[in-house]
Amino acid sequence: MRLANRRPSTSTTFADAASGEEILQVASDENGLLLMSFHLYDATGSLVAESEGLTHYPDGIMVKCSRGEVLLDVPPDSSVGVSYRLYNSTGFLLTQSDGARTKIYSLLRMEGVGRGWVPPSK
Repeated sequence: MRLANRRPSTSTTFADAASGEEILQVASDENGLLLMSFHLYDATGSLVAESEGLTHYPDGIMVKCSRGEVLLDVPPDSSVGVSYRLYNSTGFLLTQSDGARTKIYSLLRMEGVGRGWVPPSK
């Protein structure tokens, strides 16, 4: 996934189809500011990191589990691809990407809003 060409007021959500839990959301507000929200689990289903709602990460963000596996790598340069390994709370791998190639597995549900997305009220 590349973030550089995201249009304002759009959103993409990666969710666990079994539970409905949103694992990762990438959105841009009406001004094009990139926002992310996440609940990242490792391969054992342990919660590794979660954001406090939709947050802007101007310096990028990298989240690794205790075994050193990269769960999310968003570089500060938005023209570089985002890498991720998204597990659900039972440790099932939903999707993975090295920034160029993406693999999608059976329990991933993706939801997108192509125009008119508005951040939820706080």
